[in-house]
Amino acid sequence: MSPNRQIIGTSPISVDDAIDRALVLARDTYGEPDWFEVSNTRGFIKDGRVTHYQVSVEIGYDPVCANPGRNPDHYLNSVIDNRRRNRRVPNTIDRRF
Repeated sequence: MSPNRQIIGTSPISVDDAIDRALVLARDTYGEPDWFEVSNTRGFIKDGRVTHYQVSVEIGYDPVCANPGRNPDHYLNSVIDNRRRNRRVPNTIDRRF
């Protein structure tokens, strides 16, 4: 069973920003999550205008990756490194000093 957390994210900007803030809080508090699900969305209104947005987000962690002895980003980093090494086209950024 994977460990799950319920986090509330708020934002004066948008629902997407509230989700991003909840994910940042989850990462900073519990580590990088593997998935999320928005279970509830609310908006608060004052004087006919939306003042802020609130989302309830369920955060999930893969139990294998939750093991502190294993790096969950190892596979992704190895794929990125292999693609960089096998790149046939050189980088197109021109460095000028």
